[in-house]
Amino acid sequence: MEVGKDGHQLLQEVLDLLGSIPLLQRLPAASIEELARVGQTRHFGKGVHIVKEGEAQEGLFIIWKGEAVISAEDGKEQPLRTGNYFGNACTGAPKRLYKSDVLAYSQVTCFIIGNEHGYLLKPASTWRNEPAELSPLERLLQLNSVEDDLFRTNPMPTAPSFWSNMYGGHMVGLALAAASKTVNPMLEVHSLHSYFIRSARPTSPIMYKVERTRDGHMFATRHVQAIQKGKIMFTMYASFQRGESGLEYQDPMPSAPSPDKLPTYEDMLLPLCTDTRISEHNREASTSSLKMGETLDLRYINRRPVHTLDPLPPKQRVWMRTKGRLSDDPALHKCATAYAFDWSFLETALGPHNKLVNTYPIDGRSLDHCMWFHRPCRADEWLLAMMESPRACNSRAICFGQVFTQSGELVISLSQEGMIRVFKTPKENQADHENQQPLSKL
Repeated sequence: MEVGKDGHQLLQEVLDLLGSIPLLQRLPAASIEELARVGQTRHFGKGVHIVKEGEAQEGLFIIWKGEAVISAEDGKEQPLRTGNYFGNACTGAPKRLYKSDVLAYSQVTCFIIGNEHGYLLKPASTWRNEPAELSPLERLLQLNSVEDDLFRTNPMPTAPSFWSNMYGGHMVGLALAAASKTVNPMLEVHSLHSYFIRSARPTSPIMYKVERTRDGHMFATRHVQAIQKGKIMFTMYASFQRGESGLEYQDPMPSAPSPDKLPTYEDMLLPLCTDTRISEHNREASTSSLKMGETLDLRYINRRPVHTLDPLPPKQRVWMRTKGRLSDDPALHKCATAYAFDWSFLETALGPHNKLVNTYPIDGRSLDHCMWFHRPCRADEWLLAMMESPRACNSRAICFGQVFTQSGELVISLSQEGMIRVFKTPKENQADHENQQPLSKL
């Protein structure tokens, strides 16, 4: 794209145009940015042919300004307005021919993605426009586009699961990924509110259906339903905002030891997998939880001990980051934090009841999960989660959290309510295994 002294503003206008088109919203942010740079603008006077029937397609034409019409064989005219497009950017195949005339109904400006840049429309993965070795978590956050606003995941038998059930944070991360792929990338998610309805299995495909509830210049809202085998498993509303300046303040970051001075998750958990001093249930839970160490680097400051029967305050602190480097796509990092900060959240409420939960099997599941994103952050760099639970009753507990960067910036606030049941008798245990498959493991 040719730019002059107002090139930056022009580039932003082009990015806004490309980001408003559903076909392009599915692309990695880097692809849209590159398309904005390499595409060309072309102007057409009123009544002029933009393309003629039978001509070789030179690329994808997007109406930027003005109106045009497609002249059909039956004499009817199909209008084209800002954001509409025609043609195709071929890559490696013989160029197609235009099937109809397209005329400028008024003065028209088109943005053209030429055939030589058509490869940018076919990215290597959900978050990258070029092939690369993906980190474990980035592999788990891949989506296949079925059609506009409908996505599918492939079976993921190696994904973290608990008693065959999908980890709740994985469901949140994928739902946010689906919502993000239907929004102008110039808008970033600022909040999500979700409900876990049924337990999903990572070994079966999941469809993510997105409803475009609202599209505005400053805000956009999306409703996502996760559907497996015809049933709604999870639902989420997410709100997106275009960045702007305004009032600002934050709570100070509490002091905390450096993550490099804390034991790794594996060093902390491995001894518990075979420790006969704790219940069989807790040994099984420790073995299952080790799977999370493949996607997240976890460094607990004060994890609830499984040996003590003494009550402890319902608070915990943990450093988290993803295992491996993620793509630079900002939306991916939001999805990765959504994945990460469901982990251990409900466990915060167990401390006051160590005597029960360290003795008997428990069933714990997330009921709802809410996040507010204040500032961008990288999920593959250390983030400190401060979690506490002010209340538990009616077999439910409410937990709140704050997430800080190592530099002390508060970047995320979150809340979650979950169900916690303790099973003291074999009869209750049997009922749990038959009817109450847990959604996620504490």
